[in-house]
Order: sequence, then structure tokens, then C-alpha cells
Amino acid sequence: MTNFLSKRSAECRQFQMQLEDAAGAAPNAKEVSGLLAAAPASLKEHTIACANCRAAAENILAARALLAELPSYAATAGPWFAPRVMAAIAARKAELSRSADTWTFLPKLAARLTWASAIVLLLASGWLYQKPGVTSAKPVITDITGEPVVDTVTPANNDDVLVSLAERPR
Repeated sequence: MTNFLSKRSAECRQFQMQLEDAAGAAPNAKEVSGLLAAAPASLKEHTIACANCRAAAENILAARALLAELPSYAATAGPWFAPRVMAAIAARKAELSRSADTWTFLPKLAARLTWASAIVLLLASGWLYQKPGVTSAKPVITDITGEPVVDTVTPANNDDVLVSLAERPR
């Protein structure tokens, strides 16, 4: 049975190739019979016997009818059609290259920024390393024995504290 199917599929492939040739020979055909009018007799017999090939012939006619309804742009092309198309292509290409150039600039900027920040960090760390330390401690006055001398006088009562705070210069 597989030989029968493979023989049938070979005939169908052959039919479809001949059908395309027949469709080119009969451009105004509206029905399958008109399409097969210029075709050989074997093609007509195969169309009657095979439902799939008959459906393929009907599909060709349906596609031809749909394409006939589309407007033809060949008449409206005019003499400047090709230059306009080429100009549109060039404009689109330029737009795409501009957007690509924008992003190729970014890695160059990042590399320069990396080097600049590395140099700034190196200079700042050298400057901070050489800067003398700030001493904020006051020298402590000591007596001969090395004990610190404290000049704080303890007030006798709380009134003296308030008076001494009021007498301080601001």
C-alpha cells in the first residue's frame, strides 16, 4: 500500500507543477475547467480522480481572485519611485547608525572616567598621607613634681556659682 501512496504523491507533485504552468497559460480562468482547458488530458483526468489536487486548483483560483482585487502600484510608481525608496532606505540607515553611535560613545566615556577617578584617588591618598596630624590636646601645666596644676576654685555656696557665671565675658 505504501507504493500506491508514494506513486500517488509523485503524481500529485507532478500535477501541481503542471497546474502552475497551466495557470500561467490561462490568466483569465474563473473556474477549474477553464484553468485546465489548456492543460494536457492526463492533468484533467488526475483532477477528476484526486480531491486534494482539485482543492489545490481551486486554491490557485481563489488566490488569483484575491490578488486581482488588490490595487496595482506599478501605475503610481512614477519616474521618481526608485530614488524615493533609496532615499527612505538611506534615511532609515542613518537613523539606526546614529542610535548605534550614541551607545558606542558610552564605553569610551566610561574608560576615561575610570582612569580619571583612579588618578584623583591616587593624588588624594598621597596628599592625605603627607598632611601633618592635627594636635588638639592643650598642654597641661604641671608643677615641679609632675603633678598637673588645676586652677579651679570651688565656690562656697550656690550663689557664688551663679554670680561667677554671670560675670564671665561672652
